[in-house]
Amino acid sequence: MPVERRVVVIGAGPAGIGAGIALGQDAVVVDGCPELGGLARTLELDGAVFDLGGHSFHTPHGDVRALVASSLDMVEQPRDARCFSHGQMIPYPFQAHFRELDDPEVVRECAAGLVVAGGGGGAASNLEEFLSDRYGAGIAEYFLLPYNRKLWRVDLRHLAVDWVGERIAAPEGTREAFAESGGRRRPLQDDTTVAYPASGGFGEIWRALARRLGDLRLGKSVVRVDPLRREISLFGGEVLRWQRLVSTMPLTELLTLLPDVPKDLLGDADQLGFLSLALVLVVIGHPVDTSIQRVYCAGSESPSHKTVVNHTSSPHLRSLPHHGIVAEVSCPVGQIWRPGELENQVIEGLVKMRLIKAPSEVRSARIVRVRYGYPVPTHDRPAIVERLRRWLEERGIHTVGRFGEWAYINSDEALQRGLVLGRALLESA
Repeated sequence: MPVERRVVVIGAGPAGIGAGIALGQDAVVVDGCPELGGLARTLELDGAVFDLGGHSFHTPHGDVRALVASSLDMVEQPRDARCFSHGQMIPYPFQAHFRELDDPEVVRECAAGLVVAGGGGGAASNLEEFLSDRYGAGIAEYFLLPYNRKLWRVDLRHLAVDWVGERIAAPEGTREAFAESGGRRRPLQDDTTVAYPASGGFGEIWRALARRLGDLRLGKSVVRVDPLRREISLFGGEVLRWQRLVSTMPLTELLTLLPDVPKDLLGDADQLGFLSLALVLVVIGHPVDTSIQRVYCAGSESPSHKTVVNHTSSPHLRSLPHHGIVAEVSCPVGQIWRPGELENQVIEGLVKMRLIKAPSEVRSARIVRVRYGYPVPTHDRPAIVERLRRWLEERGIHTVGRFGEWAYINSDEALQRGLVLGRALLESA
């Protein structure tokens, strides 16, 4: 006989954990992965600690900050992020620190373009226009355009700009600070304070929060969702009956588990774009000699757009004998490299960026593929997501999280949205 639960939550990443905490004993949380955390989980390799894609804790949500702080010990430090450009490291963001470059012609063109731009960009209809109009031709051409092309792997004219106010920092001369309250994200700055678990990796946050869940079942993949019978079937034959279903799965994957989805909705879902990632985990055989936490690279020096030096995140990680560096590479689904090819390119990039002195410092390297890394913010995305979510909610299915909403959000925001949805469902009972 199917087991009856008022709410079943699919996914034990930040959004699913948030929903499960809010719902308490009314919910069971299931996930096909044997580990917690979803896109924010932690891996270990050869004595080094890696977070998928690299993470630090910062949030404009006071309740999320309080929840995490009451669940485990955290340490804080200023964020040390850099941009690698024209052969040198300068502080992040490029548009506020380009004058630190040694090339006078590049500095002149960036400064002149910024004057011509005059703080524009408000009328831009796509990302390419926004970057040129807001920051000027020099900053756009020397860093922001090549960086975003390297990241998104599409024509930037196809991308909307509804997200840029939360992600892309202002140029020099504009006062801006990361918001620590108010609920709306602002771009990270060169002096933003970030937090990290005092022991272990970023995944310790989700392990601590998961202790608040009433019923958690890992390694339980969902193979079918029946909205008419209000049942989900798990791999192995177990069936759970629900009154409400919360899904953090990618919308496109969720629809494949449901019967009788209208063809027009399936066509809509096919239009949703996403980035796949190859994460190259590099183990260094000694503590790294740097305080840098992030490096953003727009050029060909490294195949990675973002490189994360994970062991500078906390005193505990710094104390370990082997340190980990993660290189995040955008790639088409199914892209194949010759054995060792991408790893060697990344290691060469680490030398060029002077994060290590020589390839001989590397103990081992491994590629981890992430099919769903970033939702691509195309112009038609909001309307498509609205149609899909409305159809699902009519059948008692609520979607939340980065790919449940197809929204470019961080783990703190996903946790917050899960909490908000869980509370709303609890109040509507």
